Amino acid sequence: MRSVLRFALVLAAVAAAQALAQDPKAALFATLEKADAVVEGAKDSKRVLYVFFDANCWYCHLTWKALQPYEKAGLQVRWVPVAYQKDNSGALAAAIMGARDRVAAMRENETRYRAKSYDGGIKAAAKVRADLAIALEDNFTLMGQLGMSGTPALVWKDSAGRVRTNLGLPPLSKLPAITGLPEQKIDDPELAKYR
Repeated sequence: MRSVLRFALVLAAVAAAQALAQDPKAALFATLEKADAVVEGAKDSKRVLYVFFDANCWYCHLTWKALQPYEKAGLQVRWVPVAYQKDNSGALAAAIMGARDRVAAMRENETRYRAKSYDGGIKAAAKVRADLAIALEDNFTLMGQLGMSGTPALVWKDSAGRVRTNLGLPPLSKLPAITGLPEQKIDDPELAKYR
């Protein structure tokens, strides 16, 4: 009986190793699933979309706007913060991640976003906690390991379970394939040219 169990464990380990060899991003995705994030949208969703974002990023802001109808339709988005665009990006991330209600803080940052100066709309935290500074750096490293050089960086698993990525604001026409949901009506004038 023990030899059968050992053999089964060996086969499982070999299968896992082969899966990683075929999809090297799979192990990175497992790390991403553990990242501290702002979780918006459906609590129980068949599709989860991860988005690396900088609170000052204009295209992250537009991505947030574009995904709101998909969240209402059942998508869960996990917003993973990084801080690299401006000197205050870490302090804005700290304000969002340190808030009692992270979703409300994220919404404040996005609804009060200042497009003329490319500044997030939330009041910056006075200090970035050491643990958050480390998490922001780890997130930035993970984003790079996934082959993404900037924000927004979208990461998801497709219907076949393969890890997919998209760098930058995707055309709105690609959102159904990314989210696994039917096309949603997006009538925000700022997004019109990204159809």
